[in-house]
Amino acid sequence: MIRQTPVLLLLVLLIPLQAAAGEVAGDVTSGEARETMIRLQKLLRSDTNLARYTMTVKTPEWTRSITMDSWDDRPGKRFFIRIVAPKKDRSTTYLKLGPNLWMYLPKLERDIRIPPSMMLSSWMGSDFTNDDLVKTASVVDDYHHRITAGDGESITIESIPKEDAPVVWGKLVHVIRSDGIPLSEDFYDEHGKKRRSLKFDTVREVGGRTIPTRWVMQPLDKPDKETVLQIDSIEFDPPIADSVFTRANLKRRPT
Repeated sequence: MIRQTPVLLLLVLLIPLQAAAGEVAGDVTSGEARETMIRLQKLLRSDTNLARYTMTVKTPEWTRSITMDSWDDRPGKRFFIRIVAPKKDRSTTYLKLGPNLWMYLPKLERDIRIPPSMMLSSWMGSDFTNDDLVKTASVVDDYHHRITAGDGESITIESIPKEDAPVVWGKLVHVIRSDGIPLSEDFYDEHGKKRRSLKFDTVREVGGRTIPTRWVMQPLDKPDKETVLQIDSIEFDPPIADSVFTRANLKRRPT
């Protein structure tokens, strides 16, 4: 039986940079920065992980929470998500295989491939998008990275997309504590305007590692709305059967 646990990591999205205290812009080449980001992505996600998340979407009018389990295979660029609560969304599933994303809706009893035109649509009503799920593992390869600031307590990393990279953001800016814990990630459009910000807090030991377990996504055009992603549990580097990452598994009900 597969143990429950992320990602999206879905949602994953922010790669801490392990840097020595006092390191400043120019001390690390782009190549070294990229290698450091690879190592630290592995710190947050490992090669595989199983996780349980609670995602809470908050607006002035309503609050909605979703609990989900995820199976993440970083080298294989694939993951699987199953919604376990609330009851009306239970057994809704998502499968990512490379650049492709499928969704299964139990009420329709069919799986649907999400087209490119819907990649910027809200995921499950949250401030994360379908594109966030698909591009979780591509940040390292799709962007050029460089250190732009450092004061001994934190490091700032700027990520600019490669010329032909299939990405939607014009720039990403990461702020990371000198011990490697991510503090924030800002998302800029192609015109250089900041569109949303992801904050990391509640650092604690989970799954044998010390990581931020509460991630808050804030859309800047909707200051009264936010999405909070909480890591409830996580296991790093478990074996995961290939059968998990199949379209047949989308329709399979948990036992």
